[in-house]
Amino acid sequence: MTLAELAAKSGVTTEKIASYTQAGLLPCKDEKTTYTDKDLYWLDMITCFVDNGSSLDEMRALMPICESVKQGG
Repeated sequence: MTLAELAAKSGVTTEKIASYTQAGLLPCKDEKTTYTDKDLYWLDMITCFVDNGSSLDEMRALMPICESVKQGG
């Protein structure tokens, strides 16, 4: 899905999604490529954490832990 489609599905602005992508918080590392349902999953998680006060730096530290748990590690 495109950046605009991801924004429509998630309710998050394209600018915010692009900033999360550029920060390395989404599996898709380039906002000009196609986003997947995996990106939508992570976007939902990131939005939840940020809405509850986490910073992007804290999210960068948490992502490896979250990925490990999601993969069963």
